[in-house]
Amino acid sequence: MEYRKYVEKGLMPSRQAMKKLLRDRVSFKFQVEEVELMEALNRIAAEDIATRRMLPNLPVGKMDGIGVRAKDFETGMPDTYLWENGREYVFVNTGCSITAPYDTLILIEDIDFIEGHLVIKKTPEPGQLVDPPGSSINDAEIILHKYQQITPAAMGILAAGGVKRVAVIKKPKVVFIPTGDELAQWSIDNLPAGTNIESNGMMIYAFLKQYQADPVIFPIVRDNKEALYDALQQAAQQADLILINAGSSKGTKDYTLDILENKGQVVVYELGCRPGKHSSFSFFAGKPVLGMAGPPNGAELAARFYVKTLLDNYYHQAEQEAIIVEAVAEFSFKAPDNYDFCIQAHVYCKENSYYVQRINPKAVTRPQLLEKCNAYIYLPVSKEVHLGDKLTAELIVGKEVLGTE
Repeated sequence: MEYRKYVEKGLMPSRQAMKKLLRDRVSFKFQVEEVELMEALNRIAAEDIATRRMLPNLPVGKMDGIGVRAKDFETGMPDTYLWENGREYVFVNTGCSITAPYDTLILIEDIDFIEGHLVIKKTPEPGQLVDPPGSSINDAEIILHKYQQITPAAMGILAAGGVKRVAVIKKPKVVFIPTGDELAQWSIDNLPAGTNIESNGMMIYAFLKQYQADPVIFPIVRDNKEALYDALQQAAQQADLILINAGSSKGTKDYTLDILENKGQVVVYELGCRPGKHSSFSFFAGKPVLGMAGPPNGAELAARFYVKTLLDNYYHQAEQEAIIVEAVAEFSFKAPDNYDFCIQAHVYCKENSYYVQRINPKAVTRPQLLEKCNAYIYLPVSKEVHLGDKLTAELIVGKEVLGTE
């Protein structure tokens, strides 16, 4: 081992500046694939998708009733005493066709039968309660525009419109490279003394699935320059995006940025915010490489903020707005003087007001942090929080699941 002097290099962007940089610097080229409609949920349309048939293809009744001929009512209410089903009128159910000579529908509530003879209570307007052909779906009508997400409701309309297969943006292949001599595979039964479980790969795999990516998790790469370089080369051959975990801090074997600096292009050496300060952004063999901090908290924030931004960019999606609540601080805190700080927090509701507690991740176990953390509070450099201050909390859960205390 050799001493590695820590030197700050280049810009250290805040969270929002990093998100903007990623969108500005990365231009993905996506591929298109056709999938069966049943497999299209949440996929992104690669082109405008139009209907292939018209619905209804005949006039249909809007509600349950009877179909009649408008001309029979031109001079007022006719004598219907001798009218017969199938001759002067027909029964029509909602959505069923009304064929000639019938062209008008009378609500079932507006008729009666007295001793088997039809009685119409209300004179109809010509053509009332009849939907013309194409009133539900027109032929060649656009259902989804390019880059729109395919939702359950859209799938129903696609099916009605005769679309059986859809062209979607192929899921990006994202390679995750875990690094570190101290790591052991998560599935191991007997953990060797002095080692740690590589669990970030499982977390990132799940985030990538959630973000509509195709994840490839590489085996653990030891802290060896040649091995790291080989892993990056293999990743670049197949990936649209490369994530490399750890190896970008100031440890004696943190080689990742050395390799990316010599064999690629480092754009961001580290961030101007914590946790996850030792995350980076580079290009290697033309592929974007997001270096993710090794500690799970930093890796999680990097996934939520920056991996999400990159994949939204890939799919041409706007950034989703966080769910915001104003909450009363039940703690005091000061952000560092040289970088922003993202507080992991617990928000709860009491007497119709929100309150927020700071969670110190170093003072709780990971399961405890998972149970309590339901929000983030992003503080700029040197920002002070005092007990009782109103803070803006970004929820990572829905408001409906916030507990009470």
